[in-house]
Amino acid sequence: MLLTSTTPGGPHGVRAVLATAALSLAALVAAFGSTAQAGETTGNPMGLPIPGVPPIVAQASPGPTATPKRFTYSGYVRSFDMTRLNNPQLNPKNALNQASWNTGVSLHGGYDFGGGFSIGATYFYADPFAGSCNSAASHAIGPPCVNANTQTKGQGTNPNDTVPGFQMSTLYETYVQYKDPALSNSLNPQGLLAKVGDQVISTPWAWGVDTRLKPVSFRGADAAYTFDKNWSVEVMDMDRAEFRAESDFSDFTLLTGTKIASANYGGAPSNLVVTPYTAIDTNGFTYGRVSYASPTFTTNLHFYDFLDIATAFWLDGKYQLSGYLKPAFSFQLGSEHDSGRAVLGKIDSQIYGVQAQISPTKFLDFLAGVDVQPGKQDLVTLPSTVTCSSSNAISAKTPFMYFLPAGGTPQCRNVANGQTIVYYGGWASPYTSGYVGDPLFSTTLTTSMVDRASPGQALQLQLIGYALKRQLRLQARQGWYVFGDVQAGVAPTREFDADAWYFFNKVRPGPYKGLSFRYRYGERVQHYFTGNPDYKDNRAQLEYDF
Repeated sequence: MLLTSTTPGGPHGVRAVLATAALSLAALVAAFGSTAQAGETTGNPMGLPIPGVPPIVAQASPGPTATPKRFTYSGYVRSFDMTRLNNPQLNPKNALNQASWNTGVSLHGGYDFGGGFSIGATYFYADPFAGSCNSAASHAIGPPCVNANTQTKGQGTNPNDTVPGFQMSTLYETYVQYKDPALSNSLNPQGLLAKVGDQVISTPWAWGVDTRLKPVSFRGADAAYTFDKNWSVEVMDMDRAEFRAESDFSDFTLLTGTKIASANYGGAPSNLVVTPYTAIDTNGFTYGRVSYASPTFTTNLHFYDFLDIATAFWLDGKYQLSGYLKPAFSFQLGSEHDSGRAVLGKIDSQIYGVQAQISPTKFLDFLAGVDVQPGKQDLVTLPSTVTCSSSNAISAKTPFMYFLPAGGTPQCRNVANGQTIVYYGGWASPYTSGYVGDPLFSTTLTTSMVDRASPGQALQLQLIGYALKRQLRLQARQGWYVFGDVQAGVAPTREFDADAWYFFNKVRPGPYKGLSFRYRYGERVQHYFTGNPDYKDNRAQLEYDF
């Protein structure tokens, strides 16, 4: 879906330093690289990672040492059906119920030149066979492909364009990679891994979110150096992103573009007054990481510069204890502040989280996680073009430069002498917002403190079981949220999720190969003293990996 620019981006000093460091490391190793190694097969991520549980699809195992395979390939065929039940009869502001069924194929190929150098590319194609409504442009126009809520019976459903409900065709990975052969030494790994080009990455606040048909990918350079089995560092410079329902890379984010299909036509907050189908362009982000790992304790310190939006520090870690229940404790904490042009307005956010896990048997895991995000407030005199309503919501005719909470969390309160208290404190996540793909311990299938851009408190309980020699995975999850605070007012929410995933082949280390079926259900209630869900989500996924 095409968007036009409203604000030009500019150069950034930190970005230039990190980019130079990444490319310089790659150049040095290119000049002094040595022995050859086998090509690396790319695994396909399937669904959100579960804290404390190893992903079903792991990184590829090292290739054989005898005769390296120069050319490798992999891929998947995925058929995905999703419905969103929004109760459109309750309010004309609610979206129509949505449903889409789409099937896509992803094909990856890689070639190993020897000496640690390789290239790779991944192509994706999907087609819902929707007739005249088969393109993103037809959905952007509106009727007859996408209709408004008229609160009349039998008004039908709209396509769910987070899947999406239209055709996609994209080469979402094309990269050159160097991997030091010494990294394959499990006893003492050491060396550089560098990748330049379009690629799927993995960092807490910008990663290949893969909850529909294809993952999010990024354009730029990434370089990681492993000193030994304990310490490693990484620097990254990503200029653009291709989101989950887009077929091209863009210089806007999920918080600076408007009418973005892959974000359910969300995007820039309304108080920024961005013209529909335009975007505030930014120049991506730079990233740095320092990591320590031991058999019992792992920790990572991450730094992000979301250019002209915010800078953020993020610390996470996990401590594994011995004992019958295999107890583990994890923590996360972060701080974020607006920076540069601050195109989203004032941002001042802190998050603190802890999670505990026990495993009574090798087939059962229980997790409990808590996140706290303190609220902030400013006493201001609103300009004449901005008002605070009786429902404690900001309405703006000209940009009001605060990153405000959404989804019903109070934004303001009028007080004496014509002044207004503005409430804020939410975490701005330009590359996961609207995807429920953030790393918080409290995030559920459809709800997140980050997606609501809201301060508050949240608790989540998870029960994960395995059966049939781990070919069947069952998960139940309950989350409770209190968005806002006592002074601002609170917006309570709770959610229940169920997830069943069956693998027709035995699950072994390395990328899964074979047929699998997954079904996920989530229901959300956003009011006290009611059992009637405001929202229901059903997702069915049939996939063959090869």
